[in-house]
Amino acid sequence: MHLTKTLSLRRILNSGFHPFQVIPKPDVWMKRERLNRFTAWQYASERDTVKGAYRKEDKIFSYLSMQREDEQKLEKFHAEERVRTALAEHDMEYSKFKTVLSHSHILLDNICLSQLAIYEPRSFRSLVAFAKEIARQEGMDVIPDDPEFAYDVHVDNESVLRKPLPHAVEYTRGASENHTNKPRKLREDEY
Repeated sequence: MHLTKTLSLRRILNSGFHPFQVIPKPDVWMKRERLNRFTAWQYASERDTVKGAYRKEDKIFSYLSMQREDEQKLEKFHAEERVRTALAEHDMEYSKFKTVLSHSHILLDNICLSQLAIYEPRSFRSLVAFAKEIARQEGMDVIPDDPEFAYDVHVDNESVLRKPLPHAVEYTRGASENHTNKPRKLREDEY
């Protein structure tokens, strides 16, 4: 850009700085302080040099985003593993248990069931006893509970078992993948 008299006047009049001294550049201190905040516990050049620290910061952020994206899938996976383990304690198969729950319209997902198994073991055991009784009446092979720990469960098959409800549509949390598209408004039947 060619510096003319008009541009020189604009530079002098519109500036907050001294008209005839060099305009200062923004200080890099804030950027370096932010960089040090993330790389202070690293070793060698990843902490001591700017280039190595920026490289390490990029790696840290990429791993954090991978962890954030996988968190929901891992939560579901770990919940199912906890439910399977709790059912193994009570000698019941996971597939039979989930089938009986869906036929009797007990709408508990694996996360809720795993929390029941951990924090409310008696409630979970009564659910398993209920599922075992229904499975036994349906003719499935089920290992009965020990007599000293068994619940006395009487279930009327006709009043409990129905056609399973259709699976609910799962809407993802938050915005779209790239966060540029706004989520659409929900229809009345989706509330």
